[in-house]
Amino acid sequence: DKPQSLGLADQKVGGSNPCNRVSSRCSVPNVWIPYSIKMKLSKNKELEVYNWDESTELTVLDDQESTYVYDLMATIVHILDSRTGGSLVGHIKVGETYHQRKEGVTHQQWYLFNDFLIEPVDKCEAVQFDMSWKVPAILYYVRRNLHSKYNLTIKNPIEASVLLAEASLARKQRKCHATFIPLMLNEMPQVGDLVGLDAEFVTLNEEEAELRSDGTKSTIKPSQMSVARITCVRGQGPNEGVPFIDDYISTQEQVVDYLTQYSGIKPGDLDAKISSKHLTTLKSTYLKLRFLIDVGVKFVGHGLQKDFRVINIMVPRDQVIDTVYLFHMPRKRMISLRFLAWYFLDLKIQGETHDSIEDARTALQLYRKYVELSTGGLEPEEFRKVLKGLYEKGRKMDWKVPEPDGQSSPKSKGPVFFLSFQLYLY
Repeated sequence: DKPQSLGLADQKVGGSNPCNRVSSRCSVPNVWIPYSIKMKLSKNKELEVYNWDESTELTVLDDQESTYVYDLMATIVHILDSRTGGSLVGHIKVGETYHQRKEGVTHQQWYLFNDFLIEPVDKCEAVQFDMSWKVPAILYYVRRNLHSKYNLTIKNPIEASVLLAEASLARKQRKCHATFIPLMLNEMPQVGDLVGLDAEFVTLNEEEAELRSDGTKSTIKPSQMSVARITCVRGQGPNEGVPFIDDYISTQEQVVDYLTQYSGIKPGDLDAKISSKHLTTLKSTYLKLRFLIDVGVKFVGHGLQKDFRVINIMVPRDQVIDTVYLFHMPRKRMISLRFLAWYFLDLKIQGETHDSIEDARTALQLYRKYVELSTGGLEPEEFRKVLKGLYEKGRKMDWKVPEPDGQSSPKSKGPVFFLSFQLYLY
């Protein structure tokens, strides 16, 4: 009689045994997990489990309704350490789609994921275990050809309605104080549309550091930042430069520093009981950003790479236009938005504090200026001379913008793209 289920050590063999084959080829011990298994439900409703060669497909003799092949796609292992309790490490088989997109080649590759790095590894490492220090915790198998049988296309679960008007959590927020105009249905973003974006942050926990005997500082625990305000402005159309998102993010955590000089956020702005701002939840704002990302807009801003990292959201590189890099020369310092706005646009921004609407608009204008300079007739060498002039001026002025009554920008010419606006909604 056949048993209802068979342990991996007692499996029947269908084709060649992948464990034996891999062990001999890799010449490594402790390889006892198969890359593929075949599972079959017999006529007596008993489950039969077989070792299976990962390169072998089922034949016409196999019952397609009751026989399936599963391929190993990931292993999670516990690395034992008596001092710390150990850690978890993942081995993940990354498919062809990723490598085709990133490297232009069609192949699959195993990667090691731990707390510090992501590194390609030999597939033998994913199935090699030593119970004295490397203990398997999770073995993740995926049914072969599942995509061909079922429609697994991920549909966008976020509707465009997330960008329409929503109520504020703040009890005192009034429409006459609105700082943005929600998108109309005929303004919904399309692939490639520009969206100016800026984010402001507050500090939840201060950095913990100690001073070494040699006078250098050693960071014990870095400061924890939290997003407090996100602004998105229209990048084209008759309302170009007008915000359609200006969300202040409500938080229940204790804020230790509002960084008002740099963020413009003041005590009370994030408190639903007393705030006069358009206050919303982090989830609500995440949904809006996720919708814009999935639609395929291009975000324009200054220092966006850092902003998205702190916000903790992944945006494809080709959807990010970061003005900090547009006007940057290799091996030179990064230039502030304030100085770039003065030099190229004759605008003096961030006087006493930062304002994300102003910063998002300014980044859009700088991008327009970059397009004008780089593709509007200037040769690459001519544009390089423009950048050299920028850096020379910056060094002479110690990268400080003149006071309001000081000198004008050396590059000011032509009209300013956006005018300040104030909303009166009744």
